Amino acid sequence: MAFSSASSSSSSKPPRSTYDLLVIGGGSAGLTAAKFAATFGKTVCLIEAAKIGGDCTWKGCVPSKTLLAGAKRAHLWQKMNEKYSIDIDDLTWRKMLKDVKKEVDETMMRIYKKDDSPEVLRALGIDCAEGRAVFRDAKSLDVRNESNGTSFPLEAKFGIVIGTGARVRDPTLNIAGLGSVPYWTYENVWDEFFTSIERNPQQKVSQKKVIVVGGGPIGCELSQAISRLGCSVTVVSRNRLLPQGEAEASAEIEKVFESEGIHVICNQTVVSVSSSKSGGEGPISVTLDSKETIIGDHILVATGRVPNVENMGLNNIGVEINGITNGIQVDDNLKTSVKGVFAAGDCTGDRQFTHYAGYQGSFAARNVLLPLNDPGILHEVPSTTFTEPEVASFGLTEQAAIKKYGEGKVSISFRPLSEIDRAICEGADKYGFVKIIYKTKSKQIFGATIMTPAAGEIISELAVAKDAKQSFRNLATVMHSYPSYSIALQQMAADVHYDNLKKNKFLYDILKAIGL
Repeated sequence: MAFSSASSSSSSKPPRSTYDLLVIGGGSAGLTAAKFAATFGKTVCLIEAAKIGGDCTWKGCVPSKTLLAGAKRAHLWQKMNEKYSIDIDDLTWRKMLKDVKKEVDETMMRIYKKDDSPEVLRALGIDCAEGRAVFRDAKSLDVRNESNGTSFPLEAKFGIVIGTGARVRDPTLNIAGLGSVPYWTYENVWDEFFTSIERNPQQKVSQKKVIVVGGGPIGCELSQAISRLGCSVTVVSRNRLLPQGEAEASAEIEKVFESEGIHVICNQTVVSVSSSKSGGEGPISVTLDSKETIIGDHILVATGRVPNVENMGLNNIGVEINGITNGIQVDDNLKTSVKGVFAAGDCTGDRQFTHYAGYQGSFAARNVLLPLNDPGILHEVPSTTFTEPEVASFGLTEQAAIKKYGEGKVSISFRPLSEIDRAICEGADKYGFVKIIYKTKSKQIFGATIMTPAAGEIISELAVAKDAKQSFRNLATVMHSYPSYSIALQQMAADVHYDNLKKNKFLYDILKAIGL
């Protein structure tokens, strides 16, 4: 996909040379920064070297969630056919996969045309420039279009926002031999997975073996999707699955995977990869630090991302890089070490979520263009891993809360899905839970992890309650519809509220006895 759609002008140079705001990067952070500026009637130019929409539209959120939706339908289809002893032949399965691939491609294009295309942005008052931005000084850039060899200068009246995102961390640096075999990442799997099936019609889809390296959110989502789309999957994680979250979620998602036939190997590291044929076209052999060997047809590596901070001339103007995160160093207001230059999203080395990058992009633009400043750094950001069931969380885990406040000051409310009526009705009660961490005395919410269908929707209620400084027990008075998954929050809060009332039972009995 080129920078512009087929109907766009072939010119990559914007109509003016000076703008109120210049934005480098057309992903979530850059798009929201540019749209904020346009909303307030400011002139703004968005500079992008590749595809407007960024990782989210073309390599991350959009294709992965569309793939997961298609994989979910395939999984249900397969289970129903197995239940009634109906065989699905390989040719029929391949037709289904073509439909899924078509859906992925069409969804990406639909969202691009609706939200991100140069035509849409121009209608909002945003100019676009194709090329790589290089700082001349704190207020001006050279935009270099490497496809046609042209370049032109742009100047910012008020400031510049950097929103260049992140990319795959080079896995060949840590896995010996990986560079000698073809490997997938989240950047190319959307094409390579389907192409690999088309290239080898003699091998049944069910015979294809995929090894996934990495047990974080990306690795878990793609492991389940590829497995449900018919392949044999082994996932290798150097820690437990989803290691940043609650241990219960890790244990439950491992059970889910094993129930679906995914082979899970935890607390092991891939040390080397080799292939028996030149060019890596034959079976791939993966060796773990335990000396165990796994054989597969393909390897997908999901071991992290690194901020994009190179080739912009940041050193030329003195923008500092954080030595720990390797991202652009910013303060709470997203200011870099250079006056007038701000940064937002994944390029800062902060937590890598599309919604957080967009949030920061708007605040970076606000702090450039409007008086005073608002902080763009959040201490707590809700996140969701879109496996089935979903795993959503925000705030502190149980261990983190105890470490921060002390064991006696932290309480836990826990309810498995087997005790949630909606899950029972849907036959989704085998795996999953709702876990809420709160302060024992005041019932202040510290954090939560929810592992249910639609957990990503439910977690927002708790995030809002915490932000509004509502205690957990106050949710007992907020009416929820029945039978919904979210009513579990009201029921769990009611339990806490009732326990609190019981402590005053003696007083209540006296007051009732005197007629009050």
